[in-house]
Amino acid sequence: MMKEFQTILNQIVFNTQSINYNNIRRVLVLYEEKIVYVGDCCIRFDKLKYFKSFLNNATININFSVKENFKFYNAFLKNNPHVDSISTLSWKDIDFESYDIVFCVKYDEGTFLDFLHEKYCNLIEKNLFRVAVFSLSIVLLQPQLQPQNSARQVFPLAQGLLEHIESLGRASQLGELYINEEEQAWANRWLESKGLEANERLFIICDSSALREKLINIGVYFDVLKFLLRKENIKVLIFDEKGIGKEEFYQACLDMSSMKKMIFSKCLTLREDLCIIASKYTKLIFGPCTGLLHCASSIYNNFVNRGMNASEVPLMITYTGLYSEENNNAYYWWGNSPLINCVLLKEKNNKKQIVLLNNLTEEEKKANDSLPCSEYTAEMLIDLINSKLLIRSDF
Repeated sequence: MMKEFQTILNQIVFNTQSINYNNIRRVLVLYEEKIVYVGDCCIRFDKLKYFKSFLNNATININFSVKENFKFYNAFLKNNPHVDSISTLSWKDIDFESYDIVFCVKYDEGTFLDFLHEKYCNLIEKNLFRVAVFSLSIVLLQPQLQPQNSARQVFPLAQGLLEHIESLGRASQLGELYINEEEQAWANRWLESKGLEANERLFIICDSSALREKLINIGVYFDVLKFLLRKENIKVLIFDEKGIGKEEFYQACLDMSSMKKMIFSKCLTLREDLCIIASKYTKLIFGPCTGLLHCASSIYNNFVNRGMNASEVPLMITYTGLYSEENNNAYYWWGNSPLINCVLLKEKNNKKQIVLLNNLTEEEKKANDSLPCSEYTAEMLIDLINSKLLIRSDF
């Protein structure tokens, strides 16, 4: 690193070491990643709530310079009480001096250091650059997507914030998404406009995933779906966010009477689909280890925190399979989702059987010895779903 860049980095390090967190008023989170996966984004965005408690309710602004992220931050940060404002400015249009702290979330932090050196060289020469810049890249970014040759942390790690989060304990780290009453009422009306009757219940079935190996076999899926469609006073909803023609596909696989009980959410925004998950009619959410199940978990965590009785929470079931090494295990993704029934398939005494994550010992939870999703049978899943439905007062 050239001498002049070392000078600004030294100044930034000094600023971070000298900071008095009690005096922090304005904070900027510079979020530079292009977001790909719904579930990962849902989980990582929830970490943004810790800035407020750590920094004594300082004003928190998040800047997304990647415009394609609109779908995600509009879906996950709307109504979020822990974020004061969202911007989409280019770096050249941001007055970084007006912030006490900048948290950098970027694979190659060196480019931001270069930018600061160029923009504020006069202040740096006079030792007047006072902004503290911390790194949160290794906390909020996806390690498996880091470019091999350019990923580098330059700024000091936000160790104080990380220690604050750790001190709060696992129970305080439940994910939350914030759907308000107006949005919930919109979802109720939308479903009614699609034929859902006042006495009917809504079953939401997630039928897709970014990875094919996360899905049960197609024949097993339709056997489970047909079982659910035989229930009285229900409708089944399928998300078709991209409008790829799912209704036509299902028409080819189901009879006419079954199709009358199907609702397709076509080309709605991600936020609108989250509102449907939060509708008063929703009684079952079923699907693979995928983003919308994480969203459902976070939505109802928030509802329970706001006073919803646990008995009113929909039955939520996610089935999981064998995870690759970089994706950890089911416990990593679902161990802190108390409202979700996380299903694993294990082989014990030469017999395949479904087990629930929460029923396992701590050692068993962390083992990655599950069978792949292709090994599930319809009978296994139907028995589980039916047993769970039968003990609920609303069925």
